[in-house]
Amino acid sequence: MTEEYQEAFLALLEPVYPRLARYSLAITKDRMEAEDLTSETVLRALESYDTLNDPTKFASFLFTIATRLNKRKRFRERMRMKYDERLAIRIADNSAGPDNAAEIRIVMDALERLPQKVRVTVMLFEIADLSLEEIREVQSGTLSGVKSRLRRGRKLLQEMLEVGEGYEGAKGSESSFTTPMRVQMIREYVG
Repeated sequence: MTEEYQEAFLALLEPVYPRLARYSLAITKDRMEAEDLTSETVLRALESYDTLNDPTKFASFLFTIATRLNKRKRFRERMRMKYDERLAIRIADNSAGPDNAAEIRIVMDALERLPQKVRVTVMLFEIADLSLEEIREVQSGTLSGVKSRLRRGRKLLQEMLEVGEGYEGAKGSESSFTTPMRVQMIREYVG
């Protein structure tokens, strides 16, 4: 690997890296796993950088690798053990302040209830700041499909978050935070 090769790769990676790190944290929900996923993504991208024909599609190239690595890991984990809700509840979230922790948990729970492809589309757009075209490349679909999933995901999230679906005592009450404000809190949390 020549020095020119590495410099070209790093020049493309530098502006995209913060978005990749946010996306990794959003899909793994664990800082250590996110760091591992981000590192593995960068390593795989460096190894196969010579296969990239168009440098303008570097972000899509990275996010495709990250999505596939995460999907493969989740598939393997699913075969090993079952989800233990009691253990998950005991995991402390030390990074968010107590005033935002409840709101962040509500948004993350709402995101989890979305269909997978819709959830990934919303996360790529709202949290990783990818363009619609970049999301289309990552998800290997059509632009209208991406727009449709994003619109559907936003609508479902809006309905879940405004009505307080799934949270005792919140039904029918007016939410103090709008969905965009909540998504911004998630961005700050994972950023």
